[in-house]
Amino acid sequence: MMKQYDPNEAQDRARLMLAIVVSLTILLGFYFLVERPQMEERRARAAAEAAAQRNAEVEAAVATDTADVLKPRGDVIAASGRRIPVSGAKVRGSIALKGARLDDLELVGRYKTVAREDEVELLNPVGTQGAYYVENGWLANKSGVKLPTPDTVWQLAANSPDAVVSGGQPVVLEWDNGEGLLFRRSIALDENYLFTVRDTVTNTGAETLDMNAYQLVARHGLPEGYSGFFVLHEGPVAFIGDKHIEPDYKDLNKGEKIEREDTSGWLGFSDKYWLVALLPDKDARFNARIVAAKGKHSPVYQSDIVTPTQTLAPGGEVSVKTHVYAGVKDLKVMVAYEQTYGFKKLELGIDFGMWYFITKPFFILLHLLTDWSGNIAIAILLMTVIVRLAVFPLTNKSFRSMAKMRIIAPKLKELQEKYKDDRATLQMEIYELYKKEDANPFSGCWPMLLQIPIVFALYKVILISVELRHAPFWGWIPDMSAPDPTSIFNLFGLLPYTPPDMLMIGGWPVLFCLSMIQLKRISPPMTDPIQEKLQASFPFVMTFLLAHFAAGLVIYWTWSNVLTIVQQYYILKKVGNEDTHLLRGHSSRRKKKKAKAGKAEAADE
Repeated sequence: MMKQYDPNEAQDRARLMLAIVVSLTILLGFYFLVERPQMEERRARAAAEAAAQRNAEVEAAVATDTADVLKPRGDVIAASGRRIPVSGAKVRGSIALKGARLDDLELVGRYKTVAREDEVELLNPVGTQGAYYVENGWLANKSGVKLPTPDTVWQLAANSPDAVVSGGQPVVLEWDNGEGLLFRRSIALDENYLFTVRDTVTNTGAETLDMNAYQLVARHGLPEGYSGFFVLHEGPVAFIGDKHIEPDYKDLNKGEKIEREDTSGWLGFSDKYWLVALLPDKDARFNARIVAAKGKHSPVYQSDIVTPTQTLAPGGEVSVKTHVYAGVKDLKVMVAYEQTYGFKKLELGIDFGMWYFITKPFFILLHLLTDWSGNIAIAILLMTVIVRLAVFPLTNKSFRSMAKMRIIAPKLKELQEKYKDDRATLQMEIYELYKKEDANPFSGCWPMLLQIPIVFALYKVILISVELRHAPFWGWIPDMSAPDPTSIFNLFGLLPYTPPDMLMIGGWPVLFCLSMIQLKRISPPMTDPIQEKLQASFPFVMTFLLAHFAAGLVIYWTWSNVLTIVQQYYILKKVGNEDTHLLRGHSSRRKKKKAKAGKAEAADE
């Protein structure tokens, strides 16, 4: 039997559909307008709390200067318990099982003093003066999770080597937190200065965790021998987000922070000759930070990274790998690491300065000459000759211009006397004189100005080259990276007393002064008497300043002056048609002597 159409049933069906649509609209509206914003807010609050907890834990890693009394380095290392030896071709030291920090490292063949007794201590454990170390660790999104700390005592894993050896198998350390998490850390060293550290966490429990790995380099107080010299950067250094960053210690002390999220690159600390840097893999992303905090004995400076969150499921594991450069700033080695591992701009760990594009080629040239000659002293002399030859066209033009200005100097003086009351005519006559003699008073300046970057670049190269450190020069210079140790004020050591630092004007600064005086004698005279007097005092002022600079720099400047004098003599004789009266002072003094002699003879008659 066929069911008859019921209009009331159709209306009921329509009402039901309308109720469903209205209910869905209300539910969707509530979700999108109320529930979803609240969920996002709760998620953001949880992420912020987790980040705050992680940051607090990493901040706590900064404030580890808790030792009541600082002790000698050897005592602290001896009291730290069992250590895993580090034996490399260029570094040696140890890693304590307590904390598993890289905090004991010496540079093989690099000594503290010229006496070559004690090697440079690059990294030092907490509790010593100038503690400096690298630390790896983990952070969790849940409080109460037992994580390794600086006080955690690790164990050597089964079948693991018992020493970190250059090019050898990694040492593997383990720590079980007793709550379902097994932490493993492998540490390897190559033949130079690169440590490879891999941290792994295995979850044998039933709970899922979000984990973040962190790595940090911390330094307690300023390094020994820190100069704070504005020409040289010593302190935190980083290349993150395609930017080279070099904050100063003093700025960090004032509260300045460097913080970058979801970035890449590397960061660490740079000394004059040494570098300690965290080097994640080239494609790794992380949050980076450079900060300072107050310690019990001194400020604590820290460069750190926190890797992205990894979910650690039951039965699973998470891991992170990073590298640590700890050693001498060796450009060849650093460039090789750039090519092999993809570390971007690692060479900027060397402070090439603002004239990078000039300084780096000079730096490479000096090292090539050192390798070729086998002697850094010979390399400096050869590099000076090569640079002088390279800029010869500029200096030749400058010196020729100065020689011509020297020739017309008497004529200029005559014009100034003749037209001293008529400025317009004087300017016209001077212009005609320049045109007639083919002289340009400014043509000698521009070539000299163009050489200023070269001068600064060469100075920088000599300042930062580790090859000059403790390298002797022939004679009385035991260390070209230190000032000349002699002084003219005690007759270079013949008199039995040591002059004050201000009067330590050594043999090479004296030679520099003599070269400057001779250089002035063959330079064009100043038309203004006051400027002439100032110019006459310039060699002595420069001598007092350079006397306290590295002897290698003074040797370079002196040798450069000698080459300049030879070049000027040649040009002056050539421009003056081999008439030596162009050599400053010679002609005028001879003429004055002849005139005085003539007057004396006339008076006698």
